[in-house]
Amino acid sequence: MSIDLSATGINRRHFLGGAALAGGFSPLALQMAASTASAAGNDYKALVCLYLDGGLDHLHAILPSDPTNYEALRALRPGISLPNRSNLRSLATRSSQGGRTAALHPMLPRMRQIYDQGKMAIVYGHGGMNAPATKNEYANYTARLPSAAGSHNNGDAQIHTFGDDGTRYGWGGLAMDVLASMNQDNLFASMGVGPLNNAFSTGRTIDLIKADINGQASNIAGLSGTVFGSTVATAELNALMQRQTLPTAMGQDYAEVNRRIMESYRQLNDAFNATRNLAPLPTNSSLPNFRTAWADNDIAAALRTVARCISARNVLRVNRQVFFINMRNFDTHGNQVLDLDGRNFIRMDAAIGYFYDTMAAMGLSNNVTLFTTTEFGRSIRSNGSGTDHGWGGGSFVVGGAVKGGDIYGSLMDMAINGNDILDIGNSPTAIPTISNQQYCATLASWLGVPDSILPDIFPNLNRFSPSKLAFL
Repeated sequence: MSIDLSATGINRRHFLGGAALAGGFSPLALQMAASTASAAGNDYKALVCLYLDGGLDHLHAILPSDPTNYEALRALRPGISLPNRSNLRSLATRSSQGGRTAALHPMLPRMRQIYDQGKMAIVYGHGGMNAPATKNEYANYTARLPSAAGSHNNGDAQIHTFGDDGTRYGWGGLAMDVLASMNQDNLFASMGVGPLNNAFSTGRTIDLIKADINGQASNIAGLSGTVFGSTVATAELNALMQRQTLPTAMGQDYAEVNRRIMESYRQLNDAFNATRNLAPLPTNSSLPNFRTAWADNDIAAALRTVARCISARNVLRVNRQVFFINMRNFDTHGNQVLDLDGRNFIRMDAAIGYFYDTMAAMGLSNNVTLFTTTEFGRSIRSNGSGTDHGWGGGSFVVGGAVKGGDIYGSLMDMAINGNDILDIGNSPTAIPTISNQQYCATLASWLGVPDSILPDIFPNLNRFSPSKLAFL
């Protein structure tokens, strides 16, 4: 039987004992950070991580639109349908891009509107890096690449945990460890919505608690409903897991944790019941792309669940939260034509637009920041029908606190022999110019993590300058 140890607090810390703070994160630093954070006040803030699982092809989402670089990309991508350049509207930027321009894919119209309103930023050219390095240093093997650069598992780790595949703690959970004193109850400090977990959400004292996309807390299997059509097994399992007569101290702590978990899920479901009418998704079947954009959009449904959790923040007794949602189907090795990318882009565009509008309607657009992550960008050259694993990529940051309407980072020179592309065999990749750690440290800082603590969560951050970007 799998137990989700989502409960936190003194009982869980007693259960885990001294092992809870084992590792590189200093308990003294944690205490100092918590004390600093406590003085910051009771203003609510939340980060929502939308993970674009598989490796977003940022060159298809954020297309070069100046003639030179558009034509260079088109020549490098036979078999992939790029939108006609005449249909692309170049994004205005405050930062100088040396004559290069970019446009969002035409199937991201709502995100384009939010960008134009100054509430969405693009972070361009970031990736997993151990230290800054030039193309010559990478080509001459004098710069150390991250472990297994270009693999899904390590790419995931390099933006969510900053360790290798299998690293247990993620920066979202560690940030909530630091900010724990800002919450009256940390049971709901870190939440995942949907079927998949991610280490991003797990700290040393903070654990993930899960809900499904329809606003139902995910409890321990078998504790509700029936088992093989009978309620007897369910009742027996409930009684067994809450027995106080277990013979050892560890057994009694185990039962106490189980009771805490079950109570937390009952509490969360009560909050969902109270918010079931909040911000319903559109039901008008005459809307453009209705089936894809709304009827089949599990990401929009997941973001609605996030909105319901945020609406219940006072009942759940939280002032700081992180959320994680997994969006699949970005691993585009094959069939990467306009229609395939269009389906995912339509869903993402509708979901992000819905969530931004919902937060604004709730008066919380300045309090909630949504950001995307992905393992890596895709290869510059196509494989004939898609793109393979790459390196540097791009992300979107959305919210009222975002200094949007700008691209943070340098747009690529698409010349295959230029300084921006590392040509490795048939899969040339973009060389990152921004570290994932700079990108994520900026978000953690906005949430309230003190600057002095950021290097404890982002181990190579001090190798990069500036340590934080200016998009928040």
